[in-house]
Amino acid sequence: MGEAPVLLDVRDGGVALITLNRPESLNAMNAESGALLRAALQRVHADPDIRAAVITGAGERAFSAGADLKEWARPGATGPSGGTVDEILTVEPSEETSTIRVAKPLIAAIGGYCLGGGLELALACDIRIASPDASFALPEVRHGFIPGGGGVPRLLRSIPRSAAMEMILTGDRCDAETALRWGIVSRIVPRDELVPQALALAGRIAENAPAAVRAAKELSRTSADLPLDEALRFSGVLRWIVGQTPEAREGPRAFARGRTEG
Repeated sequence: MGEAPVLLDVRDGGVALITLNRPESLNAMNAESGALLRAALQRVHADPDIRAAVITGAGERAFSAGADLKEWARPGATGPSGGTVDEILTVEPSEETSTIRVAKPLIAAIGGYCLGGGLELALACDIRIASPDASFALPEVRHGFIPGGGGVPRLLRSIPRSAAMEMILTGDRCDAETALRWGIVSRIVPRDELVPQALALAGRIAENAPAAVRAAKELSRTSADLPLDEALRFSGVLRWIVGQTPEAREGPRAFARGRTEG
């Protein structure tokens, strides 16, 4: 029996590696892989020993080519299987919101094709890094449908509007250098260093106070869509809450001790 189409590897140091593992299908998502990805992210969200996670694709060709169109084309199929990106990433489904509820930071390590739902998954992560061979697209309009898993609003919030609209309306691909220039990714690293550097970045995040990291992620996610005054008030509330944690109380004392001893 072959390996599962999604693998979860919980490592030392509070870091997890999630691998989309259908390289023969460019890591396209079907019903089984969507369910397993959801389960892996639920584990990341709920396990206190996991503080950050990396998502990547198996093989050399793709991060993910999105929905498995071959499965969709089968008789009786009504649409992409496995749920939308937001459905997969929402740990606690809510009728009021489709925002992501995974509290831990997510890093996408992107090599090769990152298309359709694959790009939507990457855009739903907090940090994205890519190898030089990465390419990005939302090609849904070429196949008669639209990016319905959160890709449109997230792309519009990530890069200049004209560039986003060009990608959305043409379905054209952009290369890694263009993605870096536009801000889809924050860095380009050699292919053989892609996952190691992503894991190292996750490790640095995991070294920080967990409550502070979760609050910083929530503040970043929420305040982007709030008027400035409301965002500042929300920031003040979170700052007070985090300030009551043991890590927040110990942090300044540890800093003072280190400076005195140095």
